[in-house]
Amino acid sequence: MRRTDERHTADRLEGPPKQRLTAAHWGVYEAVGEGASLSLRAFARDPHPSPIGLHMLEAAQGPLRVRRPAVRRSWLKAGRGDVAQAARGLRGQEPFVEVDWDTALDLVAGEIGRIRGAQGNAPLFAGSYGWSSAGRFHHAQSQVHRFFNALGGYVRHADSYSLGAARVLMPHIVASMDELMAIHTSWDVMAAHTRLFVSFGGVPAKNAQVSSGGATEHAVPGGLRRMAAAGVRFINISPVRDNLDTGGEVEWIPVRPNTDAALLLALAHTLLAQGLHDSAFLASHCVGFDRVAPYLRGEADGQPKDAAWASDITGVPAARIVSLARELAGTRSMLNMA
Repeated sequence: MRRTDERHTADRLEGPPKQRLTAAHWGVYEAVGEGASLSLRAFARDPHPSPIGLHMLEAAQGPLRVRRPAVRRSWLKAGRGDVAQAARGLRGQEPFVEVDWDTALDLVAGEIGRIRGAQGNAPLFAGSYGWSSAGRFHHAQSQVHRFFNALGGYVRHADSYSLGAARVLMPHIVASMDELMAIHTSWDVMAAHTRLFVSFGGVPAKNAQVSSGGATEHAVPGGLRRMAAAGVRFINISPVRDNLDTGGEVEWIPVRPNTDAALLLALAHTLLAQGLHDSAFLASHCVGFDRVAPYLRGEADGQPKDAAWASDITGVPAARIVSLARELAGTRSMLNMA
């Protein structure tokens, strides 16, 4: 009896082979095989996996990958802070010498100590964009900041090239980017309650392949299709027709590149001129409309921002701008700015 119990326990412990999963900004993938035959395949529960992450191994195993620490030859020969001015001009012109990790760590620690001792922490700059790592602990930027904070501080960058303009502008228009990115309306709510979905620049599925925490499920294509199946009407205002794929009909309003602002102003002008704006909401929830309204009417510069004015700039017919404004005022709509 005892031997039978032990055998059953062993069977339960062995069980089916476990999945080996790895996560990156592009999603979750399953590792298959060992050694030279190791490969990645898409996570079965991801309905629209990104193909980008499938090639992570190629980058890791490619001939151009930096496999171990390397130091410029003249810098290594001169010794840390004693590099001659002439040697500084050799950057990009001389080879790197590979060293072991202990040597590399000693060199970096020595330089940090030398700079802090001579000038304090202000000259220390720490920054890393941290791409491809999923989550916060394995996030390269978080680790760099944590390390230099432990040393007493450093200089870091502000914002990023992808969110830089949005972080400056959006707090004055709606809310901060951190708040906006945390309060997205879910796909099921949009499918149930949206009648008209208007997008500036489409909703390209390729732009939704990455997530800073690692996307376990790429939901954009499926979400758009569920909205279309629920009867939501789509309008895509974009120079490109096919960057909003719902699996169904989408009205395309072609617009001249970089003229979105003129079109938005004309929509606002139409709402104001025809009394379609919500005065009570503007008074209770917004600040600055008393300055926007004169600008829309042209009182500030002599040019009303009407549909005719915007049509010459955007290439969108004035009649369509007016009718779109009326549609937005008369339906429960979702406005997306790609």
